[in-house]
Amino acid sequence: MKLRALTTFVASATLFSSGCIAKFTYDELITSPRRSDASLNADGSLAVYTASQYSFDSHDWRSTVNLLSLHDGSANVLLESIDIDEVAWAGTNTHTLLYLNGSSPYTSLWSVDVNSKSSKQLFAFPGSVSNLKVRSSPNGLRVAVSGWATPDGSLVSPDAPARPDSGLLYDDIFVRHWDYWLTDARNAVFGLFLSKDLSNVLEPLTNYISKTKLESPVMPFPSAGDFDLHDDFLVINSKAPELTPANNTVTYFYVIKYEEPQAPNNLTPLNKLGFGAASSPVFAPDGKRLAGLVQHENGYESDQNIVYVYDLNSDGSLKSYRNVTNGKQFDRSPSSVAWSPDETDVLYLTGGDVGKTVIWRLDLNSNNGPVKLSTTHSVQSFSFISGSSKKILLSLSSLTKSTYYEIYNSANDHATLLLESDSPSKLSSLQVGEFWFTGSREVQVHGFIIYPSEFDPKKKYPLAFLIHGGPQSAWEDSWSTRWNPAVWADNGKDGYVVVTINPTGSTTYGKDFTDKIANNWGSYPYIDLVLGLEYVVKTYEFIDTERMIAAGASYGGYMVNWIQGSALGRVFKALVTHDGVFSTLNQYASEELYFPNHDFGGSFLENIRGYYKYNPLNRIHKWATPHFIIHNAKDYRLPESEGLIAFNILQTKGVPSKLLHFPDENHWILKPENLRRWHKEIFEFINYWSKSTEASVEVIEQDTENKTFALLQSIADSVRGGIVVE
Repeated sequence: MKLRALTTFVASATLFSSGCIAKFTYDELITSPRRSDASLNADGSLAVYTASQYSFDSHDWRSTVNLLSLHDGSANVLLESIDIDEVAWAGTNTHTLLYLNGSSPYTSLWSVDVNSKSSKQLFAFPGSVSNLKVRSSPNGLRVAVSGWATPDGSLVSPDAPARPDSGLLYDDIFVRHWDYWLTDARNAVFGLFLSKDLSNVLEPLTNYISKTKLESPVMPFPSAGDFDLHDDFLVINSKAPELTPANNTVTYFYVIKYEEPQAPNNLTPLNKLGFGAASSPVFAPDGKRLAGLVQHENGYESDQNIVYVYDLNSDGSLKSYRNVTNGKQFDRSPSSVAWSPDETDVLYLTGGDVGKTVIWRLDLNSNNGPVKLSTTHSVQSFSFISGSSKKILLSLSSLTKSTYYEIYNSANDHATLLLESDSPSKLSSLQVGEFWFTGSREVQVHGFIIYPSEFDPKKKYPLAFLIHGGPQSAWEDSWSTRWNPAVWADNGKDGYVVVTINPTGSTTYGKDFTDKIANNWGSYPYIDLVLGLEYVVKTYEFIDTERMIAAGASYGGYMVNWIQGSALGRVFKALVTHDGVFSTLNQYASEELYFPNHDFGGSFLENIRGYYKYNPLNRIHKWATPHFIIHNAKDYRLPESEGLIAFNILQTKGVPSKLLHFPDENHWILKPENLRRWHKEIFEFINYWSKSTEASVEVIEQDTENKTFALLQSIADSVRGGIVVE
């Protein structure tokens, strides 16, 4: 059974007129303002957000701190600087903001009055810090940040020289992580206690975990979501100090008394060490309980997050705990949790659901599961207005909108736009549709289709078939400054129709759908992609099957390499692999070994067959399609040799190919100038081989004698039974 495409066309003269709409370029993507999530003051009258913008003329960033009125939606610049990055309200003070100024090697803490705009420096840190978090306490203002600490607990800049020589000696398996080599410095939470009027530092800068073996926030993506503050205690999330991070994902919640940081309370009972990663610890308003997210399986970073509530004793130790979603038929995986400010036993969750990020309300006293509140686009964060759950400020984005803000009214389930996205207005002409089709295992699979600005259904367009990484991840209706489908849609003379499918292994469709990719990297997801491609070329006659390209990064790069060695590789005119897997055997050169251990059915020594099973290396004799390879030197998750081997094979076989290498980038392209080059080289390559420099032709009925279409049909028929038999 096939489900109908859920695509909506806007039949307007403007949309279908040729040459009247400007295209969205990658330069505009890179230089468009990047807003932070909005943060509310205590009385709900103002929100603050930062915006940063890169200039190719000055080759530098410009940052602003902006105030947003919740009364009329007006936004005004409060501060402007190249060094301001993080800002927070000064607790319950509704007219004072704190912000971090500067970066490496030193950061300072400043305050600013939103009425007078006068600023003053409050503290100079002896190193670089980030992840600012603030809370009003009865006797003053608690300020917490994170930074790198030396073995004696002192704050230090991450690039400070440790010794005259550069040698690093190890006697443990975990030697590097993401894009840095491990040293004896580690991440730590530091705190200050300021007087209410911010005139004095009442307690000196304190490393709250200096006398422990803990590290928080959790690397490699440390965030303020890994710790929370209350009057007498803070809670942190830390990797299990007794387990090697290479083979374990276990993290624990620790409650620490500000006055006694040397004695943290571990909230994970000792008989529950089988638990995996934990995240998002938050105090209840009264400080007597905590909520957080816990994965049950150690070694599986994409396991479902389960919501737990912890009751605390007066000294911060654990009294009791419970799984509050157990038995409530909830198979989604929340990514954050927050307590209702005015409902004692209610939590609010965010997480992925069918290609979007939504909010759920969870009543702890109800037998029912979480109730979904938001369904439009993707929620990035939310704040309760004036200490009430009745109205919520949402920060959102979509495939065609960067960050914008709405006010959600829970009484009538209605959202009102507060401040529109400041992404280019031309993006409003890009149409986005959704579709479902029957994939492997007879399961329904979901995807998005994105049309170019000047889309005309009477013409035929080349197809850009984008494959996401992870593999436990998803294409969502949200904004990205790297793999942005909108800029791919507007690339080339007339643009591309872009298709993004979420095959088996994708998140946001339930635990079972995500988990099924384990030991099946090249089977179920590949079958879903084959059947999805067959579905879209049959359903949408404006797709030119003679001008299709495929591209992907990370696991998406693995899949492109796998496709290159399969019959499906011959239906595409060009392929793009960014930091992908060339050989699954080489996954043991990675740093987080728990990942291949889980996805390939054991360690390299225990189950070598699992590593050979779906290895692109096994199929290199079939590689023939023009192929663009990108691989970065600081990608320690997928070492650069993966890209070099793939490129060498292509060159040896005489397959048209190029290699783009960035010595200063990690798994992602983060620097604007590099991102510009990345887009330029990829688009020139795919446009040449897909002939996207030529004008699109008029649509005719799909020619079933077309060789490419016939080949795709044959491949789809061969895998429809659920087994790859090419």
